[in-house]
Amino acid sequence: MEQNQKVQGIVLRSRDYKEADQLVTIYTRELGKVTVQARGVKKTASKLRSGLLLFSQTQLELVMGKSFPVVTGAAIAEAFALLRSDFSRMSYASYAAELLDQVIVEAQPDAELFLLILQTLYLLEQINPWLAVRQLEVRLLEQQGYGLQLEHCLSCGKPLRGERYHGAVGGVFCATCGHDSPGGAVLTQEALTTLKALDYIPLHRLGWVYVSQEGRRSLEQYLELQLQQILSWPLKSRDFLRQMEGQF
Repeated sequence: MEQNQKVQGIVLRSRDYKEADQLVTIYTRELGKVTVQARGVKKTASKLRSGLLLFSQTQLELVMGKSFPVVTGAAIAEAFALLRSDFSRMSYASYAAELLDQVIVEAQPDAELFLLILQTLYLLEQINPWLAVRQLEVRLLEQQGYGLQLEHCLSCGKPLRGERYHGAVGGVFCATCGHDSPGGAVLTQEALTTLKALDYIPLHRLGWVYVSQEGRRSLEQYLELQLQQILSWPLKSRDFLRQMEGQF
């Protein structure tokens, strides 16, 4: 990065560093994912605290330090305050942030990914947060080069017909071919229809989508199978969400 730079970023996580500092992981439009040092931010009188709120969009001024870029100025552009005041939405936002932090490589800016993250935060405030993180998973898989084949059977190539399918990495097997395929996850017709909707439906209409409990379980299991391709280790926040929603 340049010696002095102004960037627009989204705060994904923060952790304590030294006595009064924090290391803050931010996805920026200009630099991609970057970890910055916020000196003295834990102090009550710090001017940086209000500009580095978790899950916020912020305007940052950075200078290059010895180990990390150092934040010299921070101003909130969009606070997304509801994500920190509503426990359920905050929990889903934490899951989204952990997923993004693990998947995204440092210092590779991507304007489309920045927009996807920003859109997800808006959705997490406005619609059922379960749907918001499912659309993030689907679109993140596609963005990372793991798009799903949801129209035809991966084995025989025939159009998918029926009520239940055999979920597989990269797509779906029809009921007939699924009998010969170990592993995977059962994918209901409802879950398959929802998957397609999450990929193409305009975001302003996403809140109209309804999914039954059976459909939710099926879709979660299927997407978990797909995410194993891009995750290096299990997400702690996923288990917490399941406990919170009573899904054991």
